[in-house]
Amino acid sequence: MLRKIIVETGVFSLLLFASGQVYAQPQTLEERQPLELVFADSIVPQDRHETMLTTGASYLRRGFQHNASLTQKVEWGISDHLQVSSFVQFVNSSNSLGPTKTGLGDIEIGARYTWARVGSEFTHLAIALDGVLPTGNPRRALGEGTYSVSPSLLISRELRQGKCQLFSTTGVEFIVKRRRLDPSQDAPRNSIFSNGGLSVHAGQGWAIGEISFSSNRWNGGNETRFAITPAYVWRLAKRAELLVGVPIGLTSSTDRVGTVVKFTFELGGRPD
Repeated sequence: MLRKIIVETGVFSLLLFASGQVYAQPQTLEERQPLELVFADSIVPQDRHETMLTTGASYLRRGFQHNASLTQKVEWGISDHLQVSSFVQFVNSSNSLGPTKTGLGDIEIGARYTWARVGSEFTHLAIALDGVLPTGNPRRALGEGTYSVSPSLLISRELRQGKCQLFSTTGVEFIVKRRRLDPSQDAPRNSIFSNGGLSVHAGQGWAIGEISFSSNRWNGGNETRFAITPAYVWRLAKRAELLVGVPIGLTSSTDRVGTVVKFTFELGGRPD
């Protein structure tokens, strides 16, 4: 009799715990997934009239060459599906062409349309178009020196009721116009890119593993960049996050190691 009571009590406790877990499981995409990733784009869209601000800092090194930058990204929701964004390299510092030079980098503007549910609550799709304005001086290694446009496709599939996520951002960068470069620099070429990986809910945030790939060899270039990036995103508050990632380059044309830090918070949008 005592054994039966203990077993029934244990089963009841497990059921109660499980029901509590289900009840506590975040119900919205914004609660289930990180707002920002390292190189890939997060599938989480901005709500109508919601603003997301991301301040980033990075340091990348390859041999004696290094590049550091301080960036600001702003995203704003025109509707729950359509958003626009800007990305500014306020401070860029590089010694890839000799002594270290510091100044304004390139500016990127873009738009994105997101389908938050594609046949399932846990399948998401988005299309994006970004353009680069070469405000950074390429002769000082502070910018790419090209006007370019990049259409891309974002795909996300959540597993285990949103506790895990497979994600990817894949696209093509088309060079529209080139500025005058330093003679030692190769002319930029059209390239393909893909940034994807896995995020897993862990602790107060997400453990992330990203794989980043880009290549211009199909367009006559000689660069293939490939890197893996372990990262962690802390959900500091309901609408604020801190990301820390460590990119590790695996090819000769990729920065060998670095650090990426991002602080993200949201404001506006529909009231809680």
